[in-house]
Amino acid sequence: MSISITSRMRNAMVGLSVSLCTLFTCLIFLLVYIIEDQVFINQLKAEQIEFEKVYLNENEERILKWMPSNSNIRLIRSVEKLPRNIANNVQQRIIKQAGIHEYFDDENAFFIANIALPSAGSSYFLLYDVKSLLAVRGSKLALFALIGGLTLLITIVAIFLARRLTRSTLAPISNLTNALKSKELDHVVIELANEFSEDDVGMLAREVALSLDRVRASATREYEFNRGVSHELRSPIQVAQSAIELLQLASDHDHSKFKTPVSRLHRSVTEMNEIAQAFLWLASDRKLQPNEMCSVTTLPGIVASVQSTYADSRISVNTSGFGTPFSYPMPNAVLSVIIRNLLRNAVTHGDNSTITVTLEPSFISVSNSTPSNHVNNGSFGVGLSIVERICERFKCALKNESQGDGQFVASVTFPS
Repeated sequence: MSISITSRMRNAMVGLSVSLCTLFTCLIFLLVYIIEDQVFINQLKAEQIEFEKVYLNENEERILKWMPSNSNIRLIRSVEKLPRNIANNVQQRIIKQAGIHEYFDDENAFFIANIALPSAGSSYFLLYDVKSLLAVRGSKLALFALIGGLTLLITIVAIFLARRLTRSTLAPISNLTNALKSKELDHVVIELANEFSEDDVGMLAREVALSLDRVRASATREYEFNRGVSHELRSPIQVAQSAIELLQLASDHDHSKFKTPVSRLHRSVTEMNEIAQAFLWLASDRKLQPNEMCSVTTLPGIVASVQSTYADSRISVNTSGFGTPFSYPMPNAVLSVIIRNLLRNAVTHGDNSTITVTLEPSFISVSNSTPSNHVNNGSFGVGLSIVERICERFKCALKNESQGDGQFVASVTFPS
């Protein structure tokens, strides 16, 4: 199923908005945790700096009496006085590595500073109990609900703005698409294309609009030509055919030596009339009516006409495929043009063996033998090109294939 460019852009913008809002939520949670921990660490560092000043400048008695200014921080003067509820592996890490360490479990929340002083005879620790001060970890549900609600609100607003922005940005494309769907290929399409800026899409839309305008003009010219040429083609042919009929009557009465030339001329005019009708069918889009279909009983006469033209060729008609007459979905004159051209190609490009015409309800085929040195270059002149156009017009399938035994078969398969 195809998706319009407007839908693709809208989906992309909505996906981008949701992704950015999700990333924003994760960053908010991360920043809240980091900021809260950093506040406790900074307070603990400030107390550590004050203790180091006292240790370096005061006597031992003043050091023993020093107390942190923050009531939640206490000074621990030996390793043995560290809280027993701290896990052993954490205690070992705190003792071995100077700096600030954090410890959280279900019952405790500590920040512990290991104070490394060069002249100290024993280890000093500052322990900051932040269990009652936690804002993030202590109220996770409320904080999650607040940030989640804000994120949802921002996401909804972002989706609305993305859809609105996509609709307004791609409005010229939507208008151009609607104009093309209505098949009104006139100056309106050009005006819609001019709404784009001088970018790639604008240039492409303008070129498409100009091309469509040229196609419309070409179709108009073709329509005008076909409307006028119908009479111009048929009138001279009808005049010639009437004159030939008069000449034929006169030659029959006088037994004139012009009987054979008149007969050949009559056949040529008939073929011209059929070709003109085929061209008019190609130039029009009208539907074929049931009474215009070609009966299979008329095709042997067409084959006989070609046989009289090529007296040295042998053409046989295979009509064993039908017991009762049927009709092909094609006008009589048009199908005559197809049969005649296929037979002419068989005579021209084949050897002197018999040409077989097979008439089946679903297809017509012409088969003939080709010389051993015959090379099929895929081209059989203008005649076959006309047959191809006729088959396209009436939705038939034209197939030319060379058999392994030297036989060449040209077939026209009719739609079921």
